[in-house]
Amino acid sequence: MNKHFLRGGMLAMISVAMFSCKKNGEKVNISKPLTVIGEPISDTVLPKLDANGHAIPLKGTMLAGKTYHITADVTINEGDTLYVQPGVKVLIKGDGLTAATSPTFFVMGSLVSAGTKENPNWFTVEETPSTPKSNSTITDDPTGDPAYKGYWGGFQGGPKADMMIFRWTHIEYTGGPWGDNATDFGATAGDPKYTIYMNRATDFSKLIVEDSWLFGSKDDCIGKCQNTYVSIMRNTFNKLGGTGGEGMNLKSHVFGDVAYNLCYGVATNGLKTAGSNGVNTIVNIYNNTVVQCGFRQAKATRNGSINTETNTGGFLYNNIIVNCKSGLRISFKSEKGKPSDTLNTSYGNNLTCIGRGTPMSTAVEQYMIFIEPLQFTQKMPGDFNGYVNGPTLADGTNNGTNIAADSLKYDPMFVNYDVKARSANFEYRNSVIPAGADFHLKAGSPAIGGGVFKGGTGIYALPMKPTAPLLVQYGFPMTVLPVGGEFGANVTPPNKDMGAYPTDNTGNQHTY
Repeated sequence: MNKHFLRGGMLAMISVAMFSCKKNGEKVNISKPLTVIGEPISDTVLPKLDANGHAIPLKGTMLAGKTYHITADVTINEGDTLYVQPGVKVLIKGDGLTAATSPTFFVMGSLVSAGTKENPNWFTVEETPSTPKSNSTITDDPTGDPAYKGYWGGFQGGPKADMMIFRWTHIEYTGGPWGDNATDFGATAGDPKYTIYMNRATDFSKLIVEDSWLFGSKDDCIGKCQNTYVSIMRNTFNKLGGTGGEGMNLKSHVFGDVAYNLCYGVATNGLKTAGSNGVNTIVNIYNNTVVQCGFRQAKATRNGSINTETNTGGFLYNNIIVNCKSGLRISFKSEKGKPSDTLNTSYGNNLTCIGRGTPMSTAVEQYMIFIEPLQFTQKMPGDFNGYVNGPTLADGTNNGTNIAADSLKYDPMFVNYDVKARSANFEYRNSVIPAGADFHLKAGSPAIGGGVFKGGTGIYALPMKPTAPLLVQYGFPMTVLPVGGEFGANVTPPNKDMGAYPTDNTGNQHTY
């Protein structure tokens, strides 16, 4: 844990407890204390200015139940922490037009948003007539939908940032443009900012995003993090990327687990890893449910669900992919990337249902395919999809065939989502999660009991690949982050069922 959490008395943690005792008994009820780090933040309009009109860096604790208004960039200095108690709403006053009018949290130290299921936190735009919010009637309008306007700048981790933690936190409407300090974060002035970005220069930062909602971004949501340990668990990614962008795009020297997330209506891929030549990135991607992704990205060879490329690997298992542009892609080549790290990649037990395997009703509707030929991906013994492996070519890629007649054969049988209806009449481009949608599995679903898990046997055993040094080193799931507690990762291991919503209810806890 970062050093300022360990100083004796340096962590000013104030616990408030309420007791009730019976006169003749021993029973004591103690409410869970709220954590306070540093000084409570009582001012609700931030940042405050010094005598010279400069914004004062922010540290301390935002208090439960309060609403805070952010009017300009916020900086959290190296060694400092901004801690957000449960039930806090943070409203950002931004319009997305310039860097100066799109406030950003610049994290040089640590930021912890400690929302709970009962009292989630919110970081969202302050709605005005000129900055409207999206609504459920805007189903497919990448240029006009407010979800993609990028009203504010998200959370940008600097080269010495220690950690960011978001639990049970709503984060919305990010993607404001970079300004003069863009190069300090590996960006270019005018480019949209990612929702969450960690740019550690040396060693590793820590990024934990668990049980949260990420809605509305102009480009990548969790974007191109570097030198970072991650736990990205049980989240909802929705309406991310206008005409391009991923729900998650992890870059160079990133290690960790990504599991039990719902990705719905993302422009390109729901989940992507893409490293740099000579720099390893190993991320386990398992038990995710990816739905209706990939259709706002017009560029070729960008896939549309789960994608790995350019020296990245990991264990990729137990995922459900439905009505996406294509299924799992272990890339040989792409428009921008280079081959995945196939030595340190292991995959299988994934279900892909595409609704239709041919152009639909008119020529302008788009293709959906199970597996993209001439990439490294093959159909594995535990997979459910309509792909026939072809010959392995000299470069190691697979030249197989998608079977259009199998398009509905592998319906995962969600409790409330009609695969066939959502694949036709441009419904696959509708990025609004249907009211009442339920991605749990009905009895009889092929995804029930189809996953790899601890204690499984045969094709259901947790995979091992002794020839892969990095997979052996990092494991499945990983233990690169502290485990449990307020500042550790709460990792849910692989389940015997596929997808983010297994029948034992240990996965994603969100309802729609």
